[in-house]
Amino acid sequence: MAANTEFSVANLEFDSIKSNLLTFMQGQAVFADYDFTGSNLNVLMDLLSYNTYYNNVYLNHVASEMFLDSAQLRDSVYSIAKSLNYLPRSYRSAVAYINIDLNPTDTTLHSITIPRLSSFTSTVGDNTYTFSTNSDITVYANTGYLASNVAIYEGEIVTEAFLVSNTTPNTAQFFINNFDVDVTSLSVKVRTSNTDSTNTEYTRANSLFGIDSTSNVFFVEPSSNGSYKIVFGNDTFGRKLSNNNLVEATYRVSSGQDPNGANSFSADSIAGHPVAVSLVTRATNGDEFQSLDDIKVSAPRSLSIQERAVTTDDYATLVTNEFGDVSSVYVYGGEEEETPQFGRVIITVRSETFDVLPSQLKQQIQNFLKPKMPIGMRSTIKDPTFINIVPEIKVKYNRNATPKSPEEIHDLVSNTVVSFNTDNLDKFNKTLRVSKLLSEVDNSHLSIESSEVGIKMAKGIKPVVNKSFTSTLKFNNEIKIDNPIDETTQDAFQKFSTPAITSEVFKFNGITGCSIRDNSAGKLQIVTASNTDLTVLKQDVGTVNYVKGEVKISGLIVNTYADGTTSGTIKVFAIPKDRDVVGKNEDVIRIRTEDTNITVTELRL
Repeated sequence: MAANTEFSVANLEFDSIKSNLLTFMQGQAVFADYDFTGSNLNVLMDLLSYNTYYNNVYLNHVASEMFLDSAQLRDSVYSIAKSLNYLPRSYRSAVAYINIDLNPTDTTLHSITIPRLSSFTSTVGDNTYTFSTNSDITVYANTGYLASNVAIYEGEIVTEAFLVSNTTPNTAQFFINNFDVDVTSLSVKVRTSNTDSTNTEYTRANSLFGIDSTSNVFFVEPSSNGSYKIVFGNDTFGRKLSNNNLVEATYRVSSGQDPNGANSFSADSIAGHPVAVSLVTRATNGDEFQSLDDIKVSAPRSLSIQERAVTTDDYATLVTNEFGDVSSVYVYGGEEEETPQFGRVIITVRSETFDVLPSQLKQQIQNFLKPKMPIGMRSTIKDPTFINIVPEIKVKYNRNATPKSPEEIHDLVSNTVVSFNTDNLDKFNKTLRVSKLLSEVDNSHLSIESSEVGIKMAKGIKPVVNKSFTSTLKFNNEIKIDNPIDETTQDAFQKFSTPAITSEVFKFNGITGCSIRDNSAGKLQIVTASNTDLTVLKQDVGTVNYVKGEVKISGLIVNTYADGTTSGTIKVFAIPKDRDVVGKNEDVIRIRTEDTNITVTELRL
């Protein structure tokens, strides 16, 4: 009988490998009558199979680590990102803006310099964080020794020194010892020796463009230990360091996201002078280091744009990668505005911290993008427009199937809605799928038998009391008309129709409990209502375009808000024609906890 010399490699699991080995050995003439499974050679078959299996696993892992999509190790992802000229985002220090008011005892001083790295403290929860200035600031007597809108950054300031020796590679590189370094804060100085007091400031370079052998530059690269390294030139691209040069690297060690929200700052003194600190903008933009999944998405995109802002995707990618607080970006050309703005790009930014971006953050974004934009192009940073969803959720659950109370079921459903908003909404170009929301509500707990939801859209208005108010609310979704009517039937119909447009109550003409509603014929009215009657106080206070989803309020006069105050927000509600609500352009669809109404009913089945 001819010997079996062929192996199957279609299945590389242990059992298949062993089976193939046994088949091979049994096919050899010398072992034709040998019982492999019943002898000590079975151990040898196991050993050979395990060895082959382990090699297969190892080679599979090696192959996986060669590709960005399948790589699992941070070192592998960093290495591939480096080949794409992409630097993974490091920790980012939170930044706040404050006013610094010095109160010197000697008021004859013409000016006072607030030194770089002047420190301030703030507390978030039980933790205290240190913030500091990024540069020297000079204040003058004629302005009351006041520094306005000063940026302060969170983090401990660390300086590391590295000595260039004979063993240093031709291209000098030095590893930063802290993993939570904020790379954007990195500054590098070089001395000719450790006895020299003269520093040469080196500038961080992001590309080889414009760099020659005399350029005092350094590069930042990810290191194999998960931190970063500083790399110097080789006398071709960047000046080469010499033996005995001393490198000083100064940077911030960031606490990431934890200091976000800090809103109260203090300092014992600044430059030896008493100081008063007031808040302009609370701390934001603190972030953790970039996750591996995020690197896998961002690195190829970064290669495609090559630090240039040309297409709308370029702008979105650059802003999202640079600013950790930014969760979503929508970009379009100024020519698409109602009043065309040629030569301008409009960038709408959704921040995780702010509904309305502080002017300082908008300026940061513009300054970051300016050198990357085509010559002559200008940018405008806009805030998103929010369409708040007001869901009325009714849940029935089987009390016999769980010991949980209605309150506990309520909390479970509420948490589900919060997660649904985070995962599916609260960004640009998102759509509320009511069926998906109901499915997740039903899955909140196995005892839930059924659920239903009614949906309203909401926007807020802020009229100045006792003054005529005009505003246009764009819901950008078709609005439902319960029973379209004409003017000849509206008086009889008003008591019985379900209005598409309603509002929170306010005081009008000295009457409390007033609200806005439509008449189902495209007109807005001010009304008071009871269970038995509805009184129209003003026939025309605006119009409704049901198809466009546009509500125009005009001539509205509010005496006070619902709680009797003279400032605040009045919510205006609109019922969408379709249950699904679509976020278009700069619209952000979101469900807030304070807008969610949940009713839980017990069933005993």
